[in-house]
Amino acid sequence: MEPGPLARRVIDGVTALLNGGSDPLTDIDLDLTGLPDFDRRVYAVTCTIGPGRTRTYGEVAVALGSPGGAQAVGQALGRNPIPILVPCHRVLAAHGAVGGFSASGGTVTKRALLAAERVPGFDDPTLF
Repeated sequence: MEPGPLARRVIDGVTALLNGGSDPLTDIDLDLTGLPDFDRRVYAVTCTIGPGRTRTYGEVAVALGSPGGAQAVGQALGRNPIPILVPCHRVLAAHGAVGGFSASGGTVTKRALLAAERVPGFDDPTLF
């Protein structure tokens, strides 16, 4: 069975991102009904962060009008049901620290996604 047009669009977009492309996937209509209002608001801000760019948990909180709400933002992103489409990997802790990542592979996956998007500091070659 072949995937439908929407599933094919998601597959192609995610594949492009993993291969270093810059598809922001912003044309995908996400159904976030049933999720807490705060989480939906966090995800809306997070979806505005384009490939290769990052914001901190604190910056997302400020954008929501909740300065000092970085921890609540982190908790909402930890509940993100659709990582990559809601690009929570683009949200970092203060001073560029990775922070957490609840998707499979944890912070190793987060670092790999940031490297694939060529985020400075994450795509640097390593000795090992």
